[in-house]
Amino acid sequence: MASIFVIAPVVALVVVGILVLAFRRETVDTTLGILILSFCTALAVGAISMLRSLKKASDLSQLQLDFLSKVSHEFKTPLTGIRIFSETLSQDRPLTEAQRVHCLRMLEHETGRLDTMIGRLLDFGRMEAGRMTYDRHPESVESVVEAALRAFEPIRVRDHVELSTNLSPELPQVLADRTMLAQAVVNLLQNAVKYGGDDKQVRLECSAVQGRVRLAVADTGPGIPRRERRRIFERFYRIDDRLSRRQEGSGLGLAIVRHVAHAHGGRVTVRDRDGGGSEFAILLPAVA
Repeated sequence: MASIFVIAPVVALVVVGILVLAFRRETVDTTLGILILSFCTALAVGAISMLRSLKKASDLSQLQLDFLSKVSHEFKTPLTGIRIFSETLSQDRPLTEAQRVHCLRMLEHETGRLDTMIGRLLDFGRMEAGRMTYDRHPESVESVVEAALRAFEPIRVRDHVELSTNLSPELPQVLADRTMLAQAVVNLLQNAVKYGGDDKQVRLECSAVQGRVRLAVADTGPGIPRRERRRIFERFYRIDDRLSRRQEGSGLGLAIVRHVAHAHGGRVTVRDRDGGGSEFAILLPAVA
């Protein structure tokens, strides 16, 4: 399509040039100069357009390769666990009841992880393609937080997280898909647990700021370098790949948070806390 827009003006200029040469020979030098200049300009524009198309195709190919590499890496961990515990259960050596129960629990855990990762990947694919649907209604912030805390409770208990909450009184409602918004808050809570340091202290605060509702999750970790704050919302991006190998997850948590915030007419921010750690916040328009 781009080549058509380049060739058509060149052909038109050639035709005009021929007509001018046929009826006004005294202007041959001027017309020829204009035609040469126009032809060179068209060639330059066409070359630039072609280079941009090639670069875009190359970037897309590299993005696809990175995507496949990251997905394979993320899926490898739970699949390896499933294989190991399945082989343990099927071996000839008899197991004690405690060992058998442990293997079954770990199989349940790993299959649950895999199912969650696949679900997140499918949701993210729909978000990227613009096909994700949100059932938005006026919702109280308290109901969103309650749903998020209920979903986060097993993680809080398992990892011994010290969680504190602070909701300002009489918060305005937000026009939201409660399930998706609560999941975004859970993603922030999980992110705070993973990268918030060894203390496992997480704080959830909700407040109203200039016609907006602010849902903020703070941790006590090392913080995020300023140069990395834009990239952490990219899919599968992590500041330290060595840390990512020690932490379970799909690598899509923050990317999904950004998508959900934008779909609700809001945005997500990140900043360093004065006392140390990071604070992620979802800002949403309040319902009047």
